[in-house]
Amino acid sequence: MKVIIGFVLLAGVFGRQESCPENEHFESCGTDCPITCENYSNPPEICNEMCVAKCFCDDGFVRREEDGKCVRPLDCPNRDNHQCPENEHYDRCGTDCPVTCENFFERPEECNKMCVSKCFCDEDYVRRRDGKCVRPIDCFNYGNPERNCVDHPDTGLCRALFYKFYYDEETKSCHEFVYGGCGGNGNKFNSEKECLEHCRGELPAEEVNCNADADAGPCRAFMRRYFFNQSEGTCQKFYYGGCQGNTNNFETKAECRNACGGNH
Repeated sequence: MKVIIGFVLLAGVFGRQESCPENEHFESCGTDCPITCENYSNPPEICNEMCVAKCFCDDGFVRREEDGKCVRPLDCPNRDNHQCPENEHYDRCGTDCPVTCENFFERPEECNKMCVSKCFCDEDYVRRRDGKCVRPIDCFNYGNPERNCVDHPDTGLCRALFYKFYYDEETKSCHEFVYGGCGGNGNKFNSEKECLEHCRGELPAEEVNCNADADAGPCRAFMRRYFFNQSEGTCQKFYYGGCQGNTNNFETKAECRNACGGNH
């Protein structure tokens, strides 16, 4: 009689394996704390060790309380009613290593399995530095950084090989650096001439124009400089705004005299 009962129980157990709904499987000793839509973003840390014989959700699926079905976490009801920006969706259990413009070509090899609840980019979109979700082709096509003479040289995110110039505030001169072709900052010029014109309002000494009138430029600094006044044949003081202007612009009266001549 005991053998018959045991056989019947085993038959019942194995018979139930084939009767589980879609995305489920039977376990004769499953957990008493299964993952559900309610707890998958914060799974229980403590659970009793009691065996539970029933159908459990397959890997990658959780049980939805409303209808008892096993669904992917993305299909769980969104009880938070989060409003996400364009090209984004809310995920209660998203990855902690989302794809961005910066890592699109070199995805992180390892990522922790922690659930992150927030807005994520839709499929085929990645997050750009300005926070927007865009197609990869648009990663670096947004505006141009404002021209300036203070940022440190920045190769950018791409890996091309372009030779550009940046202005060094400490040495008051322009130096060459390698630019990758996208991104970067505004302290980036196509030539030393362009760099000097923008940041110091001057060209190399051999190209200085001593006939030009004093030009403060469009910026609003208040820097004492000297220019050569051709009509009077002297180097005179003026105040420079800090950018652009012209090449008749010298930090000292001695520089002005050396470049353009003139009386004291």
